[in-house]
Amino acid sequence: MSTRTASWFRRYRKALALLLLVVLLGTAQFLTWPYVIYGPGSAEPVHPRVETGHKLDEKGAFLFTTVSTYSKPNAFSLAYAWLNSRMDIQTEETATGGATNLAAYRNLLAWMRDSSEATALLAAYGAMDRNIEVEEQGVIIVRFIENTKAIENGLQEGDIITAVDGQPTPRAEELIAALTSRKPGDKVKLTGTRGGKPLEATVPLIEMPQTHKAGIGFQHSSVVKVSPPDPVKFDFNDVGGPSAGLMMTLEIVAQLTGEDLTRGYRIAGTGTIDGDGTVGQIGGIEYKLMAADKEKADYFLVPYDKDAGLSNWKDAENTVKKLKLTPKLVPVADLKEALEFVRELEPKSAA
Repeated sequence: MSTRTASWFRRYRKALALLLLVVLLGTAQFLTWPYVIYGPGSAEPVHPRVETGHKLDEKGAFLFTTVSTYSKPNAFSLAYAWLNSRMDIQTEETATGGATNLAAYRNLLAWMRDSSEATALLAAYGAMDRNIEVEEQGVIIVRFIENTKAIENGLQEGDIITAVDGQPTPRAEELIAALTSRKPGDKVKLTGTRGGKPLEATVPLIEMPQTHKAGIGFQHSSVVKVSPPDPVKFDFNDVGGPSAGLMMTLEIVAQLTGEDLTRGYRIAGTGTIDGDGTVGQIGGIEYKLMAADKEKADYFLVPYDKDAGLSNWKDAENTVKKLKLTPKLVPVADLKEALEFVRELEPKSAA
């Protein structure tokens, strides 16, 4: 390095260092990482998001709760989440349960939301002892088994299969029947939808591990269309997953019976709902409790699933104790218990 160059470098080294810092910070801002950040979401009234054609003046509110998720964060977001005791960081693979990609995972969450709306209707009308029409419209891929060849041939979680080699298969039984005459190694043409758009894939069959018969190699669930006698409409398109099912169901019953089940309280909660009214466990209950506490909920309905080890209930108790949250926890194993609890509440104005 010449004397002139060295002199120039000494004169401008602070400016160069500042320029380098700006470049590094700019790079850190736009460079993303394969992680998902979790934190408290929202606790919103269900009432404005469910229409049944029956008006009801609720003195309180049923609140459905969510978890805030942020995928592919930059370094600054990761650092903030790492320092924040009320947030968590997971790898994309852990967060998505090993789904093929984020798009597949989001399609699966969208179906879970739609399915929870359908089962909420089934559970609500069942609780009121009223009939409702149900039609199966396809089979959705929930999870692939280890030896499947479906992924490398174009299928993903969240894909909905409606036909095999041109033969309609709206029900799981019909999908299985369409494969009974096939052998492992045979190829089948599958058609259906992915995220609402047409899907087509040709997939080699494998030998299924338990039946030793030819199959595609995935765990599935039914896609159902539920047609209630009332003009019920949902507005949860900005929400993914099935965990609002219980709170949807309570709101449907309240509106269709004309009974203010809130009794003037702000009743938050979470939990999946089956057509028979069973309440199932969910993820992220600690973040949902934080959201409910922020919105000053009086009670929080917690899935109480003994078969699953009561993990939601134990996590809820620990979270309330650790963070000194104010909502009172209420264990519910099914819709019947939830309805019994709210109906036994003394109206808040008289309490």
